[in-house]
Amino acid sequence: AFHNSEQHVDPPKCHPNTRLAVLQEIMEWIQHSEDRDAWIMWLNGAAGAGKSAIARSIAEMCEQAKLAFATFFFFRTDPTRNTAKPLVATLAYQIAISIPLARDIIVQVLDRDPRLFGRSFESQLKALIVEPLRQLSQLSDGSPNLKFPFLIIIDGLDECNGRDVQTNIIYAILDVLRDANLPLICLIASRPEQQLIMAFNSRQVTNIVTRLPLDNRYRADEDIRLFLNDKFTEIRNSHPFKHLIDSSWPPKDVAENIVEKSSGQFIYASVIIHF
Repeated sequence: AFHNSEQHVDPPKCHPNTRLAVLQEIMEWIQHSEDRDAWIMWLNGAAGAGKSAIARSIAEMCEQAKLAFATFFFFRTDPTRNTAKPLVATLAYQIAISIPLARDIIVQVLDRDPRLFGRSFESQLKALIVEPLRQLSQLSDGSPNLKFPFLIIIDGLDECNGRDVQTNIIYAILDVLRDANLPLICLIASRPEQQLIMAFNSRQVTNIVTRLPLDNRYRADEDIRLFLNDKFTEIRNSHPFKHLIDSSWPPKDVAENIVEKSSGQFIYASVIIHF
């Protein structure tokens, strides 16, 4: 479920020099700590729009910038990643690894309540994520390990089993983020399915959420065209019969036809390149 887990074979991430505007907007939101009014960012788009690639690229950018973060990537057909049961445990483990001072706090919580993972999502969230981060944020020793706000990335929320479970995750996170003193922000990526639209549009959510739809503002066609041109060049240079491939291959209209049929969805162009 981690962004760099071995479960991800050939994990999707943004092709170089694509999705730059989207990535920049998200990173600016993450790093803008002064006068923050949105503690949740909802990245939404249709299937194949590149949400998971963007989420994974953001995780890698945060890692390079040495920002504190944790990730969970839902996946519909993986029984270990299509349920909310391991969500808090996975996030808490990453918090303990990225912030060593949090480890003792989390261990003490589990020592006091060994059956915590059998309790509700809300109870786990508050005990293993909210309270450790709250305690750490109150420390004043100037430790370089304490870099806040802490970012949680949840990708593919719509791929978690149970519509009620999906909305419960949103409302539980909202409930803890109402406390502006908590050094926690959350990036959630999903398809704009009806139950999620309703949850994010609810009155108690809307004032702390910023929405980032992957629509025509981000000129996906240009990014897809760049991706295709780079991949076709790679094929021409690496194919075992490259000496037989003309330098003008493929004709320009072929690439443009793929761009048009992609309709802004990276998955279409990616599948054609792979097969």
